[in-house]
Amino acid sequence: MTKALLPVLCALCISATAQKEHRVEFDPGIGIVTVFLNGGEVRASKEVDLAAGRNTIVAKGLSPHTYAPSVQVTVKGTSADGQGIEILSVNSAINFLDPGSLEPRITRLQDSLQLLRGEHAELDDRIAASNTEKDMLARNHDIGGSGVVVSAEALAKAADFFRERTLLVNRTISKLEKESDAVRQRIVRTDRQLAELNYRHDPNRKDVTIVLVSERAQKARVDLRYLVGNTGWAPIYDLVAKDITQPITLRYKAQVYNNTGLDWSNVKMTLSTADPSLGASKPELEKWVLGVQEWHRLFGGNAEADGLSKGKAQYAPKRDQIVQTDSTQRYRTITVAEIAAEFPIARPYDIPSDAKPYLVDIAEHTVPAAYGYIAVPKLDRDAFLVARVTGWEKLNLVSGKANVYYGDAYVGESRINTASAEDTLDLSLGRDNNVQMTRKLVEDKTSKKLIGSERKETMTFEITVKNNSTAPLTLSIHDQVPVSTDSEIKVDVLETSNAVLDENDGLLTWNVSLQPGESRAYVLSFAVRYPKNKRVQVQQLRTVACPTF
Repeated sequence: MTKALLPVLCALCISATAQKEHRVEFDPGIGIVTVFLNGGEVRASKEVDLAAGRNTIVAKGLSPHTYAPSVQVTVKGTSADGQGIEILSVNSAINFLDPGSLEPRITRLQDSLQLLRGEHAELDDRIAASNTEKDMLARNHDIGGSGVVVSAEALAKAADFFRERTLLVNRTISKLEKESDAVRQRIVRTDRQLAELNYRHDPNRKDVTIVLVSERAQKARVDLRYLVGNTGWAPIYDLVAKDITQPITLRYKAQVYNNTGLDWSNVKMTLSTADPSLGASKPELEKWVLGVQEWHRLFGGNAEADGLSKGKAQYAPKRDQIVQTDSTQRYRTITVAEIAAEFPIARPYDIPSDAKPYLVDIAEHTVPAAYGYIAVPKLDRDAFLVARVTGWEKLNLVSGKANVYYGDAYVGESRINTASAEDTLDLSLGRDNNVQMTRKLVEDKTSKKLIGSERKETMTFEITVKNNSTAPLTLSIHDQVPVSTDSEIKVDVLETSNAVLDENDGLLTWNVSLQPGESRAYVLSFAVRYPKNKRVQVQQLRTVACPTF
C-alpha cells in the first residue's frame, strides 16, 4: 500500500513545484523621456531572469502621476533564440505598503518633521506647566489664611519667595516661547520643502505587475513605456545680432519642468510638440473653412505610439485622453504647426522633481536676415530694429519669449509669434536710439470751422526723422488717418507726402532710405466734416493712471 502511494505523492510534489510562481521585483528607473508641451512619456528597460513556467514581474516605484491606461510592456529573451514568452496580464496600481520607495532626502525630511513636531509638543507642554505654576503662585499669595496675624519677618520671606519664584517662572516661559517659535519656523520651512517636492500630498508610487509564461528559464529584457502628467516644456529663445551686416544667431532653448514625483538623473530627453492625449482611434478631419484673419499690423501683439517589433510579446492597451493634473503650474494656449515636431536633445540632463523650470539647449541656427527699422511716431518716438527672416518654417519654431542681444548689450525681451508669420518672420531686436524722430501738430495748419450745416476740423502733423548712426539704414514709418463708418462723417485726406495709403484701415506707410546724418520731413494732413448738431471726437485721447487725493 505504501509503495503504491509513492508514485502518486511524487507526481503531486512535481506538479506543485511546476506550478509555483517565480516572482521578480525591480526598479525600472528612468531611461528615456519624451517631454510634450503638456505631459510626458517615460521609457525604461531592465534585464530579468525568468523561470520556466509562470512568472510574476513587478516594476516598482513608477511616478504617482502615471496614466495607467497608457502603460505598454514588451518582454523579449536576450539570447539569439530568445522567444517562447507569452504575457498573460499587465496591471498597474498604487503601492500603499511600501514607504521605503521614497527617496532618501524625502525620508530624511519626513523624519526631521516628525522630530520637530515632537520637540514642539514638548515645549508646549513645558510652557503649559509653567503657566499652571504661575497661576498657582497668584492664587496662593495669602499667608496663613484670613484672620491670621503674620509677623513682619515671615511676610518678608514670603514676599521674597513669591517675587523670585514668579520671576523665575516668567523667565522660563519667555525662554520656552522663543524656543517654540524657532522650532515652529523650522517646521514651516521643512513643510514647504516637502510640499515643493510634491511628496507630502501624494507619496505613493505606482507598481506595474506583469504575469507571463516562459517556455524555459532564460534572461529577458522588460521594456516599459507610459505617459505621465505634471511635466511639460515651453520654448524660449536668444536672438543675437552683432550688427546689421551679419546674420542672426538664434539659440532655440526650452524651459522644462518636472513635477512627476521622480527625479530625472542623467536622462536622454526628446522634446515634442505632439499631443499625448490623442488615442488609438483613427483621426477625423473637420471642415476646413478659410476666412480673412485680422492682424494687428502695428507692432503685432506683444499619436499613436511607435509600432513594436514583430516577434515580441506585446501588451499595448488603447490610450484614452490624458488630462494634465498639476494644479501648481500655470498654462497658456499657444499655436503650433499641424505636423508635430520632435527635438532630440544632444546630451543627458538632470531635471529634479521640484516643479522648477530648467533650461535645456535644443539647437542653434544661423539665419540670414534683412534688417530694417519700423517706427510709429504717433505711439513711440523711437525706431525699432527688425530682422526679416525667410525660410523659418524649416526650423520648427514654437511661439515663445525671446531674449534679444544686439551688439554686446542685452536690449530687452521680445516675442516670436509663428501664428502671425507668413513667408517672412519679423523678429524685433529692440529700440535704436540712433534714429531721431518727432511728430508734432502744426498749429497754423490746424483749424475748426463752421461751414453752413457742417463742422470742419483740419489737422496737420509734421513728422521728421534723422539718421544719427554711421551707416545707411532703411526705415518704414507708419501713421494713420481716421476711417469713417458713418455716411454723415466725411474724411478728406489732404496731404501725405507720397505715403502709401490703405484706404480700408487708413494706414499710411513711408519707406525711407537714409544716409548717415541725413534727415527728412513728412507732412500728414486731413480734414473731417460732419453735421454741426453732432459731436465727433477727432483728436484721439489715451488713458493713464494717476494718484487721487
